[in-house]
Amino acid sequence: MSETRPKKAKRSARGRWWANRVLLGLVALVLWTMASGFAYVWCQTQVVNLGYRLSEAHRQHAKLVDENKKLHLEMARLRAPERVEQIALRQLGLKHPDKDQIVLLP
Repeated sequence: MSETRPKKAKRSARGRWWANRVLLGLVALVLWTMASGFAYVWCQTQVVNLGYRLSEAHRQHAKLVDENKKLHLEMARLRAPERVEQIALRQLGLKHPDKDQIVLLP
C-alpha cells in the first residue's frame, strides 16, 4: 500500500502541472484575442480619422481651385489692352502718338 500513495502523488502533481499549463495557455489565448481586438478597433479608428482628413483636404482643394480660377479671370481683366490704354490716357496723362512720331522698322 505504501507504493500506491507515491504513484498517486506523482499523478496528482503531474495533473496539476498539466492543468496549470492548460490554464496558462487559455489565459494567453484570451489576452492575444483581446490585444487583437484592440488593435483592430484602433486601426478602424485611424481609417475613419484619415477619411475625415481626406474629405477636408478635398474640400480645401476644391476651394483653392475655385479661387485660382477667379484670380486668373481677375488677372485677364486687369491685363486687358483697353483697360491699360484707359489708365495710360486718364491717369498717366499719356496721349496717342502723332503720325510723324511713328517710325516703322523694316
